[in-house]
Amino acid sequence: MDIFMISAAACIGTVFAVLLKGTKPELSIGICIITCLILIFSCVDGIKSVFSDFAGIIEMSGIDMKYFNVVIKVIGIAYITQFAAEICRDSGQGSIALKTELAGKVCVLVLTMPIIKGFLELVINVLNWR
Repeated sequence: MDIFMISAAACIGTVFAVLLKGTKPELSIGICIITCLILIFSCVDGIKSVFSDFAGIIEMSGIDMKYFNVVIKVIGIAYITQFAAEICRDSGQGSIALKTELAGKVCVLVLTMPIIKGFLELVINVLNWR
């Protein structure tokens, strides 16, 4: 799907959501969520291509793939968290949006903790080496 189709889907979804917001707010939220999902899924092929290219570059560089996998997971968590938080904000639930963002940050911290721990152990070993 090219950017013109994506933009058209976004505009059509927005118009329907705005038209229904006054009379059927629950349908408006549903249309907003469905439109967002359509937009996200329309980007899947492009995202796969980018990840494939990065994986090739990482493989050629000799860097351990586990680091690349963590980076990909962190990016995924960030996008999913942002998507969910914006849906909450659009629905008038700012406090839930903030808690969603906090949960995403905690997930990122948990996911990266083994790498942080390994880095700190390396630093400690180097300092003790002297």
